[in-house]
Amino acid sequence: MIKVGIIGPANIPKISKLTGKPADFFLDKGDKIGKILAEIGCELWVNSDKGMLAKIARSYKKNNGRKLVILYPGKGEPWPKDHAELYRKYADEIRKEPNWFWSNYNVVSIPDLCICAGLSAGGLSELAYIKWNYSLKCGNLKKLIAIKELLRDSKLPPEIEFDIQKILIYINKTEELKELLEKLSK
Repeated sequence: MIKVGIIGPANIPKISKLTGKPADFFLDKGDKIGKILAEIGCELWVNSDKGMLAKIARSYKKNNGRKLVILYPGKGEPWPKDHAELYRKYADEIRKEPNWFWSNYNVVSIPDLCICAGLSAGGLSELAYIKWNYSLKCGNLKKLIAIKELLRDSKLPPEIEFDIQKILIYINKTEELKELLEKLSK
């Protein structure tokens, strides 16, 4: 079973303001992504957080997703973790990481594929981990799929994009995800 990690914004009102797109646009796309991932039968890996991550995870479970792995920091360091407790209830498996750094690193290092469902400060750090893993031949990630309609300016930061061109796949719309994932999982 293919493992798919998700990175994306936790703060939907903020990303809505930054992109000029309504919050419902992102929430609807999160629902679609979760449904597609359930339909293709992948194992879904997400950090325990709100926003797109929670929306995608809930949709995945609602649509009978096979296995949801939630990465959860064992210690609230360097940032608090109380807000993340709520999302653990959706998990088929809770992967307890030492702290937030390891949660953010492993969501993009252990899965086979990762989907970027929008940008955020945390997502930028995860993209940097992808870049360093690729450059240094570390981690398991084979492809990063970035959904243009969910990204500010429809692209990743050039400092990241330049170094990961060989593993980066852009799609224009969320609806293109299923066909691409079916091809990649063969």
